[in-house]
Amino acid sequence: LAVYVSDQVPQTLIGDPGRMRQIITNLMGNSIKFTERGHIYLTVHVVEEVMSCLEVETEFQNTNNTYNTLSGYKVANRRHSWQSFQLFNTDLHSAEMPFAPILPETIRLIISVEDTGVGIPPEAQSRIFMPFMQVGPSIARIHGGTGIGLSISKCLVHLMKGEIGYVSIPNVGSTFSFTAVLTKARSNANANKSPGFKGINALVVDHKPVRAKVTKYHLQRLGVKTELTTDVNQVIPKMNCASLVTRLVLVDKETWMKESHSMPHLLSKLRSKDQSDPPKLFLLENPTNSIKSSSNISREHNLNVIMKPLRASMLQASLRRALGGVDKVHGKNGVVGNSALGSLLHKRQIIVVDDNVVNLKVAAGALKKYGAEVICADSGKKAIALLKPPHSFDACFMDIQMPEMDGFEATKRIRMMERELNERIERGEAPPECAKVRRWRTPILAMTADVIQATYEQCLKCEMDGYVSKPFEGEQLYREVTRFFQSHDHVQ
Repeated sequence: LAVYVSDQVPQTLIGDPGRMRQIITNLMGNSIKFTERGHIYLTVHVVEEVMSCLEVETEFQNTNNTYNTLSGYKVANRRHSWQSFQLFNTDLHSAEMPFAPILPETIRLIISVEDTGVGIPPEAQSRIFMPFMQVGPSIARIHGGTGIGLSISKCLVHLMKGEIGYVSIPNVGSTFSFTAVLTKARSNANANKSPGFKGINALVVDHKPVRAKVTKYHLQRLGVKTELTTDVNQVIPKMNCASLVTRLVLVDKETWMKESHSMPHLLSKLRSKDQSDPPKLFLLENPTNSIKSSSNISREHNLNVIMKPLRASMLQASLRRALGGVDKVHGKNGVVGNSALGSLLHKRQIIVVDDNVVNLKVAAGALKKYGAEVICADSGKKAIALLKPPHSFDACFMDIQMPEMDGFEATKRIRMMERELNERIERGEAPPECAKVRRWRTPILAMTADVIQATYEQCLKCEMDGYVSKPFEGEQLYREVTRFFQSHDHVQ
């Protein structure tokens, strides 16, 4: 799973981030649902960049039967997916003008989600944007249908003056692309870059150019000047020719294994006495690979391991630790170390509730990073069943926008069950598990991207204890959980 944003896309644009997130989440959710091997790759470009072929990624096949793609699997070419927009809006297009003109103060982006999944059978492709469309009988038995996500996404894209289309090859994969017209905004080009990494030079070693480009993108977002090489033998020559001292060398695990016979010699060179300040070495690991083997490699060669998919916060924390800094979040009493969140959440049993599989995995992964033990539920009804007291959960993170039963209604029913138990406790009729409990109440935090006053008031009305934004922000997460948890102590 990887994300790449072209450097021609401005840092700041004016639009509807909630709806953009909803469309991307729908497309990513379908890709995850129908993809069992290979990759899912999200890219963002300016339309003119794609149309003028400034960055054409040729899909050549190597001698070892792999392709020049993120995972090496063959893909449905996203560079051609814009052509299928004409299937839906033929009156807007011509050979000379495939897209409608836009105002000078606006910009048109094309966002693509490429996967190596089951693909869409030709007979089903004309119905793909119909609600609850089944890809095919055999696929439906295993994966189910597409739900209403694609139908809603098409409507949202059109409201943003964009279009949506796809290319798909059965048993190869699908690439869905959509355009959106956004307004340009004044912005500082360095707004996203961390001043802590200014002047730091990195070298990425990866035999797959597409994957290396993704790593470079994430490093440059942090302000790290990055060079790439596909050849292990070029590491030392590139470092010697660099204008700045190379402080970081990041080697992809797959490349390490492929060149395992050369790696001991390379490490010896990098750590030789000639190197007054040897670079910090990192192993880029995919969680689908053997974590045990990565652990053995990192211990044997004293390497820092960074797990994919790459995310700015986790990458920044890893670099800071290796360079001697401290990854920090801001608490109400000032700056606190990331370890403070770990101290609060370590071994806490937390339930995360969200109907979207992507959001569910992201939220669970973020909490597990701090040592929490996480159970996931994909509906309000399942959350109610799990949180029927007595139970062992310390807290619940609840999405508020779910079908059938939203987070507000689920919380109301959970509070009703808790009130019934508390009445029994007061009467001395509590079950043995509650013998030492004076009052039962599970902290429930709303998870929402819609942080407005009306939403906050609705959270309080249904007896939620607060809310956190999606995705989690360290400062806000710390501020909320510190209201319920104390370091190394158990919640009554």
